[in-house]
Amino acid sequence: MSLIIDIDDIPEDRPLELDLTESVDQFAVDPEAGSLKGAVRVQGSLIRSNRDVYLAGEVETVMAMTCSRCLEAFEMDVETPITATFIPAPDPDSLEAEQELVDSDIEIEYYKDQKIDLTQPVYDQIMLSLPMVQLCRDDCKGICPKCGASLNREVCRCDGDEDVDPRLAVLKQLKDKLK
Repeated sequence: MSLIIDIDDIPEDRPLELDLTESVDQFAVDPEAGSLKGAVRVQGSLIRSNRDVYLAGEVETVMAMTCSRCLEAFEMDVETPITATFIPAPDPDSLEAEQELVDSDIEIEYYKDQKIDLTQPVYDQIMLSLPMVQLCRDDCKGICPKCGASLNREVCRCDGDEDVDPRLAVLKQLKDKLK
């Protein structure tokens, strides 16, 4: 089923319940953020009030990402709430087309031709739910900056005191004195 819904399919007297699943090829994810590993599921309801439509629900999928510390691939389950308000797109020739944005406009989406496309708000919510620093686990030890060994899988054989940055040598001396 598609994430495009005809506004006439939404009754005015009750919510339209959604349980949609969309394939990953519908979404163009920035490769630096990761990639969608599983289908995207949208559950929730659409409520119509005149020409405005309100979406409230939840998005579920799986993202394949790379750990920021150890550079290992891992998967993360994404389960995030989604809300959006759809209003008719303003006429490009009208004065309404040029307005200053306010905070409440963040969750507003425009629709044309009596069709609501949930793709962009669903994609936006998935991306907003991802952590700024992607970690395979909270206690990830990362990689050795000298030999590149994964400290999660092996003990590094490098001598940690070799090649101290000369700008930090004074701090190392202070640390040694405090021991």
